[in-house]
Amino acid sequence: MKILRRLLLCATLLLCQQAWAAKPTILYVPMDNRPVCLDYTVESMRAAGWDVQTPPVELLASATTSGKPEQLFDWLEANAKESVAVVASSDALLYGGLVASRTHEIPLPTLEKRAERLLQLKKSHAGQKVYVFATIMRSPKASSAPVEPEYYAEWGPQIFRMGALEDKLELKEIKRSEVRELADLRAKIPQEVQQDLYARRADNIRATELLLHGVESGDFDYMLIGRDDTAAYSQAHREARNMDILVRELPRERIRFFAGADQLGLLLLSRAATRLQYELPLVNVTYAAGKGGATLPSYEDDTVAESAKQHVYAAGAFPIKNRKHADLLLAVNTPADGVTLEASAAANNYHVDKQTAGFTKKVERLLNHGHQVALADVKYGNGADNALVKSLFERKLAYRLAAYGGWNTAGNSLGFALAQGLLAGSVSDAEREELLKVRYLDDWAYQANARMTTYQKLIWPQYWPNSGLNDEQRSAAEQFITREIERVAEPYMGKAVEEYRFTLPWSRMFEVDVEKK
Repeated sequence: MKILRRLLLCATLLLCQQAWAAKPTILYVPMDNRPVCLDYTVESMRAAGWDVQTPPVELLASATTSGKPEQLFDWLEANAKESVAVVASSDALLYGGLVASRTHEIPLPTLEKRAERLLQLKKSHAGQKVYVFATIMRSPKASSAPVEPEYYAEWGPQIFRMGALEDKLELKEIKRSEVRELADLRAKIPQEVQQDLYARRADNIRATELLLHGVESGDFDYMLIGRDDTAAYSQAHREARNMDILVRELPRERIRFFAGADQLGLLLLSRAATRLQYELPLVNVTYAAGKGGATLPSYEDDTVAESAKQHVYAAGAFPIKNRKHADLLLAVNTPADGVTLEASAAANNYHVDKQTAGFTKKVERLLNHGHQVALADVKYGNGADNALVKSLFERKLAYRLAAYGGWNTAGNSLGFALAQGLLAGSVSDAEREELLKVRYLDDWAYQANARMTTYQKLIWPQYWPNSGLNDEQRSAAEQFITREIERVAEPYMGKAVEEYRFTLPWSRMFEVDVEKK
């Protein structure tokens, strides 16, 4: 009998291996067409052998247009039978994209109807896995149209401050002087501005609450809710606390709620991949010396340790303390004092201090012991740690990593590095090196270096806008950026840098698209 059982098990495993040799189709609806949401994410999955299909690009939100929710739903429903799973942004399907979720004028009944349509997707296609990601509307300290309502140009900082004080008031942590300040802000900010702001936020919360029923009922196999740019005291943080009360009542194996937005799509695709292959990867997280996991990064309201743990669960993996049994080690580069400065700060130079040297040697030891290592570089906000990247290249570690991420917020970097790291076992060495090159060119060469130089030497001297560049300005900026990236990266990456094209797909300086020529 034991022999028969073993034979049956071997036959089953063989059939599974044959079945998954050609991986099936996953439908993916990103929140918009930015490279990190669309191209980089899809390329990561396809490198691991997955057939990821996306809607026609004209249906997705772009720099100048919102997406087309009704047509996105039609595309999903028309193609669902040909896939085994759907990973979809509710921001795209309800509002037309992430930016549209902050600026829309969509009536609540329409949002409710779209939410119900999403809840019905799995019932219409029995057996298909459905994964959904949503965001809590952010509270930026300063922003402007078109990514926020037009009144942000005049009232943005005051709106942020009012939300922060409302949050403090609700937490009973407000000072007497701040109570007076809050009253002044309520009186100063036009009532029509406040009404527009809070009405939209309320509608968005209501729509998200409707989607939570999909977690409870099983209409969604998993749901992620991201807190987009949530400062420790802010309107977004206030709403997140209330949302967290609802989330805690739902099964933890089907929902997670943490900081970040742009990494959510790849995280859920990674989860879909592990679940479809009946895998449960084990992940050990290790930190640089100093505050390490206790770091509270800029733009977020959770410690790095809490964020990393939640990301591991969300990606379909399990966190463990014993690295000897881990399938992946997530090495997190944190600031020694726990303060995450901007990557453009003077402190982000190429001097390799004791902490950076120690962290690099730790990564090297882990690699030499045969571990798969994904590196999340969160020491600085909005760009990589120059000294660390220099060390990785000088010690010939840069292309030995399973993955690297260090481009925006801590959550963005954690999520991207983790998800790509979990996929790395199915990625060829050549494809993995290609994914790493794109990350170094974007997160390090551009975000931490070329972007600020372009501001200082081109954009600001000519009084050009940071976003909304016209065709002539964008072309000039792209040429300047290309020269700067080559200047920064070629000493470390060689002539391979010249194989790439660098463009500004949203006609703004915030993100660059890195693609092979």
